[in-house]
This record gives sequence, C-alpha cells and structure tokens, in this order.
Amino acid sequence: MLTAGIYAQESKEEEPIIKAEFTVYSLKRIQDLKFLHGDRKGASDLEFFSSARSKLYEYEGLNPIVFFRETPSPTIKDPKAVNRTKVAELSLPEEGGEFLFIFFPDSSRENEKYRIYPLDDSKSKLPNGSIRLFNATSFQLEGVFGRNKINLARGPSEAYRLSGNSMSLGLGFRYEGKLHMSYNGPVELERNSRGLFMLFPPFVKGSAILQTRYLRDSEPKLKQALE
Repeated sequence: MLTAGIYAQESKEEEPIIKAEFTVYSLKRIQDLKFLHGDRKGASDLEFFSSARSKLYEYEGLNPIVFFRETPSPTIKDPKAVNRTKVAELSLPEEGGEFLFIFFPDSSRENEKYRIYPLDDSKSKLPNGSIRLFNATSFQLEGVFGRNKINLARGPSEAYRLSGNSMSLGLGFRYEGKLHMSYNGPVELERNSRGLFMLFPPFVKGSAILQTRYLRDSEPKLKQALE
C-alpha cells in the first residue's frame, strides 16, 4: 500500500532527466529514511551520521527526489504490505551535480517533515586543501578565519584555502550592540582533505555558544603499484 501523494508527480517526456551524486547529513541523526529511485519503483535506505557525511548515493530520474518512511500495513492478501509516507522532497537544477543534502526538521509542520539544503559539494566549490563554513543559525555571524574577515549570513561561505594544516577561527554574533563570541579555536585539515565547518543553534536556549560539526572529506590514498 502507498500513502496518497507520494507518486503525485507524473512523468512527462519533456522533463529533463536529472543525474546527481549526493551524501546526506543531519545534526540529529535520522533513522529509517529512504529515497525513491528515479524509476519511481525502487528505493534505497539512507544512513545518517551525526559527525560525518554519509556514503555516496546516486539518483537518475525526474524532479523531485522523494524521501519517505515505510510503516508496516499488512493485509490478508499481502502480509508484507507497507505504507510510504513522504517526509521531504527536493528538486535539483537540470544540470544535476554533486551535493550534500543537509536535513533540517520543519518545526512549522505537525507531522514529521524536513527541509533540505542542497549544498553544492563539488571540488570546484570546495577543493582539497580548503575549508568552507556553513551557518545553520538565524544569526549574522562575524569574526575572523585566519586572516580573512568573516560576515556570514545563513548558508555557506566561500572556500578558504589553508596554507598549512590549521587555521584559527573566531566567530560571534551581535545582540543589543554587543558581540557575543560563539566559537574561538583552531580548525585543522589533513593533507589531501577538504572540510565543511558547520555552526548550529545553541544546545541550551539563550546561550551564545553555538553547536559545531566539522565534516571532513579525504581523498583515498593511492595504492602503490606492485613491482
């Protein structure tokens, strides 16, 4: 059995086929979520980690990509029947690409729903040897990253290239004219790696200390050729 609406998007010949590779992330680990394949029949489980990108997934099909949960709904005719309940959907640009899908709970909805930020995760936007910041708060953050002055609204920053393996980061936000420091410390990056430093709202309401997560992505080491 299928929950009404999950297959509401009908195929049209003129609609472009989207090809995308993506990983997923959520600050609060999400379990038992799936995404619908482009053929609108098959589906794959998604595995979230609280401090790292997921493995790489692929999608080829029409917009949107549909994310859902399954709940058992057995019948006499089909004891293995399930209901599929859509919790999010996302449309990508026609050219597709490489993305990190960042999931945020949609607090405006009574039932479980998610908003998804499709961050361009290509090497052109975040090359090896670089770090990008992502502001997931409602604050306008300001400070210094190495020698770079930062003024960051909600969303991603540009990529900052490191000259060594570490760069100092100091960020805060202004409230009633006063700068409240939210993070102050080094951010390290290994060779042949790239990093996404994410800032989330405080764990304790009213605190100036933001939650942070640092997602690293490393190139696999090349195996030495056997002589």
